[in-house]
Amino acid sequence: MVERLLLLKGWKLFGGIVLVNLLILFLSQTTLINEIVFFNTYSEQLTYDRAMEVFSQMRSFSWVSYIITPILLLLKFSAMSVLLYIGIFFSDLHKEITLGKIFKVVIASELVFIVASIIKLLWFIFFAGNYTLDDMSFFYPLSLINLFSRSEVAAYWIYPLQTVNFFQLVYILLLALGLSKISSIRKEAADKVVLATYVPAMVVWIALVMFLSIDVQA
Repeated sequence: MVERLLLLKGWKLFGGIVLVNLLILFLSQTTLINEIVFFNTYSEQLTYDRAMEVFSQMRSFSWVSYIITPILLLLKFSAMSVLLYIGIFFSDLHKEITLGKIFKVVIASELVFIVASIIKLLWFIFFAGNYTLDDMSFFYPLSLINLFSRSEVAAYWIYPLQTVNFFQLVYILLLALGLSKISSIRKEAADKVVLATYVPAMVVWIALVMFLSIDVQA
């Protein structure tokens, strides 16, 4: 699958990933988030009429998320590509691969998170029963967060526990596999580059999110 994706041109690969993400976003907004879910979430703070008013206002601005999503994905892919290229450069492997090829690997590896989003979507459609927006933001498939109930986890621990999941592991493996498949870099060297760049960067990012979460609560 990854090898076939890497054969596509970069702009086609990026466009396809963006379209799938927008489709999942559309299905989430139209299928999962309705008046009942919104009112159940804010029933203790808002009256029904006020909740419906806020819900309508939120729906009227939902188009903004469709504009922001491609921009955020482009920023994510670009940052990841530069990060990996830095690791490759300091490993003296930069003659083996270009930044453009790394960009394609990063986009193709994003497929694993699309699978996670689809699983989450299907979970709430078919299995979740009565749920709130808080339940949706708390749940992440095959992650450590599922070992706890929402009342057991402090707000600043939610993101770290969600981030440690099966899909992150597969993502790391796909990045290394992609780098080795699209270039002459050996698989062992690609593994070292990914582990030396992405993993520390993820730890720093998690720490930053935790710090900001604590700061907001303070």
